[in-house]
Amino acid sequence: MIVAYIDGERMVFDEYDIEENHGLTTLSADGMEFYLFNDTEEAGEAAREYWEDMASNDPAEFTCMVGEAALVAWGLNQDYAVGSIGVSSLQEWLDLWESVPEEHFASYDHLERDFVCRHPDYSHFTIAYRHN
Repeated sequence: MIVAYIDGERMVFDEYDIEENHGLTTLSADGMEFYLFNDTEEAGEAAREYWEDMASNDPAEFTCMVGEAALVAWGLNQDYAVGSIGVSSLQEWLDLWESVPEEHFASYDHLERDFVCRHPDYSHFTIAYRHN
């Protein structure tokens, strides 16, 4: 049993509620799923890597997710917003993820939450994002 506090709310997790996938630590309990990170910077880097990897390795899926209009506009160095901020290139759009990782990882409410846990395996994490 692992006790953690997410935004001050006590939550209890069993070992089987914790999953490590592709370097991402996930806690699940009571139908809620949280992604854990050491800090905002680490989360931003992970979000950027996710989208950069998709753009490089699955361009068809990336095009479906971002949209052809965005890719054409960026190719012409024109502003286009995929999300809340307009940018004029794919590189700028990828860089944005480093400052707003909650838009990627906190699909439930787009909030970054404080995470506190004294368990030695999880005490280094300081933030959580609710995924569902």
